[in-house]
Order: sequence, then structure tokens, then C-alpha cells
Amino acid sequence: MRSTNIRFRPLFCAAAFFGVLSAAPAIAQYTGPSGGVATTGSVNVPSVTSHVSTVERALVAPDDAVSVIEGYIVNRLKHEHYTFRDDSGKTIEIDLDDKYLPPGRQIDDKTRVRITGEVDRHRFRPNDIDVKRIEILQ
Repeated sequence: MRSTNIRFRPLFCAAAFFGVLSAAPAIAQYTGPSGGVATTGSVNVPSVTSHVSTVERALVAPDDAVSVIEGYIVNRLKHEHYTFRDDSGKTIEIDLDDKYLPPGRQIDDKTRVRITGEVDRHRFRPNDIDVKRIEILQ
């Protein structure tokens, strides 16, 4: 009889642990799209990502830094990978998913755009930008 109690001991411990967790009140709160401050249990955390404004800065920015850059998509390297050039003439590779391209609009190397994305830092090749939004400025 003793051997069966030993077999079920981990199961009883796990059940007791999850029972205690389920009784604890929820502290985190979603404040919605307005970004207002929740009345209880919320903490405002400042953004730790830097905002990159030029290709030159993006090339040396830390991983996941927010990047908002204006310029031109000048070359298609392969599917969803392009070369982007800003006003200073510096270039960077961007990863632009087709789902972010504006429907019904043609973009060429003379179309001025604003891209918003995150810098991807790599060990053995230059940084690139994972585009999350593209706006046509013309």
C-alpha cells in the first residue's frame, strides 16, 4: 500500500500548487487602445527601445530598436527583402512582408515612403530592419 502513495505524491503536490495559484487574485490589467492609466494594479513602464531616425543610426542600433525612417525602396533583393536608401544616400536591407504593402498602390524607386520597424542585429552581417508598417508619402 505504501508504494501506491509514493507514486501519487507528485500528482498531489502539483494539484496543491495549482490550487494555490488559482486562488490568487489577478493583478495585471489591460487598459485598452486609449493607453490610459489603469486604476489598480498597473505599472507604467517607460519604453527602453531607442528610436532610430536614419539608416546610419540603424546600422549601429541595438537589436529590437524601433526605427522610423523616410526614404526610398531602391532594389528588390529577393522575395520580401529590399534595399532601402534614406536622404543621406546610406542603404540598409529591409524585410518587408507583402501583407504590409498598401493594396492597389505601386511603389518604385522614386516613391518616397516612411517605414516603421525593428532593427535586427546580426553577428556576421550588417543590421537590417523588420518592417511593421509602410506609408507612402507622395
